[in-house]
Amino acid sequence: MPADRASLPPESSSKIPRPPNAWILFRSDMSRRVDPNIVDSTGRPTRKTQAAVSKEISEMWKNLDAQTRAEYERRADAKKAEHSIQYPNYRFAPVKKEDR
Repeated sequence: MPADRASLPPESSSKIPRPPNAWILFRSDMSRRVDPNIVDSTGRPTRKTQAAVSKEISEMWKNLDAQTRAEYERRADAKKAEHSIQYPNYRFAPVKKEDR
C-alpha cells in the first residue's frame, strides 16, 4: 500500500506546495467568516458555490484598508521566508496543461 503524501517527509513528497501569497492568506481567513448558507429564490436553504464565496471575498479584498492589506503582505513575506528555509532549492516551475 503506498504511503500517504502527508505522512512523508517534505523532501520525499513529489510536489512542493507554493508559499501562500497575501490574497490566499486573506481568502483563507475570510472563508471562515463568510456564511456559505443562503436562501434560494424558492425559499429553500442552500449553500453558496466556492465561486460565489471567492467573488464576495474578492470584493472585500478590493475594499480593504491599506494598513490591513499591508499586514497580509507582511504575513505572506514571512510565509515565503519560512518556505525558503524549509525548501532552499525550491523554484516555481509551472507545467503547461498539455504537458501534464
